[in-house]
Amino acid sequence: MKTLFILEFKKLAKKRMNTIVMLVCLLLIGILFALPVSQYIVLDANGNQVNGSAAIALEKEYEHTYAGALTDQKISDDIAAYQALFDDPANVSQDSKEKALNDSAYYKYFFPYSNYWKLINGNYLAPNLYNSTFFAITNMNLEHGTDFYGARDEKINKLLNNVYSDWNFGTAEKEFWLNHISNISTPYEYGYHAGWESLMSCMELFALAILCICICVSGTFSGEYQSGAVSVILSSRYGKSKLATAKILAAFAYSLITFTIFVIMGCGIQLVSFGFDGWNLPIQVMSSIAPYSVSLLGATLLALITLYLVLIGMVSLTLLLSAKLKSSVPVLVVVVLMMMLPMFLGISETSGVWNRILELLPYKATQPVFTDDFLGYFGYPIGGATFDIVTMRMIVYAVEMILCVPLAWNVWKNHQV
Repeated sequence: MKTLFILEFKKLAKKRMNTIVMLVCLLLIGILFALPVSQYIVLDANGNQVNGSAAIALEKEYEHTYAGALTDQKISDDIAAYQALFDDPANVSQDSKEKALNDSAYYKYFFPYSNYWKLINGNYLAPNLYNSTFFAITNMNLEHGTDFYGARDEKINKLLNNVYSDWNFGTAEKEFWLNHISNISTPYEYGYHAGWESLMSCMELFALAILCICICVSGTFSGEYQSGAVSVILSSRYGKSKLATAKILAAFAYSLITFTIFVIMGCGIQLVSFGFDGWNLPIQVMSSIAPYSVSLLGATLLALITLYLVLIGMVSLTLLLSAKLKSSVPVLVVVVLMMMLPMFLGISETSGVWNRILELLPYKATQPVFTDDFLGYFGYPIGGATFDIVTMRMIVYAVEMILCVPLAWNVWKNHQV
């Protein structure tokens, strides 16, 4: 069995087409994950553009300015200091009809810290609403404090009770998410986290690696049909038993090893460039209403686990198709369509069923939803229990593997020569 496994693994690793596909994919992953680093831009206090590593260093300096526990007192003091800028006529824009800072004051006192202010201002806005003028903090009455976490709870309640007219959260789902929120520790801790934020936004790029790996293993069984070797193989002593197992194990080993190389390269480029700072900060530094009680590191690990399960599920399906179909071409067509078609499908404003299915499809499942004000609250009520979207994705692709692998083995075994 060991010898058969090694031979099948070498067959996958040494195949010329597989080598080309993997090298091209590795190059693309490297370029795509390096782009956010090379194109990272920060404006300094004078409004001058700073790029690349210098911009990252400057961003780290800016973010440390407001680092610390986001208590109501701290937020009230910070907003009061911001509002005090408007008391000096030299800071106020004379051209704007709205209350606004002029360019000099804006770039000196506000823009460098805009990530912090987006988080604070966004907490007081309606769900899925963004306002570039930051009117919530600009016009806030601070006489009775800010009640940051009370405003957060109010925003969550609005989200749960008024998403779309034809798709409302059920009572059980509301309780499920409110229980999640109640388990999140407050006050939040804020600090520099650019590396983790950038990495989370790039996770879906690993869908390319999954697709390339599926292409490489698509000929595991169908390649034997095409070459005509199947008649000899199936008539051999272990052709219908141990060889099938060896092929499946080799395909998984090859897939996991190559995908891990892609993950190390992609994550390494980003985290080495931006730094590991902020790994222990809560995911709420990216969205105050995020319903998951995890750190940025924890969210990243959950996203990677999901990616590995999507990989395993798609490889399992590819093996089943390879065992069923007599050519690699239709296998590739089906796999490519399954991976890429969801890219062009959008969220429905009326159908919750469609949305729930769409977000489980391969490409969509590679996208982290921890900080999405809408998708982050996707729930799947099943049999009296409710599952969050992250857990549901893991279950779906684990079940896909459990179903497809035995079927692939059985189809190969029963193939008629």
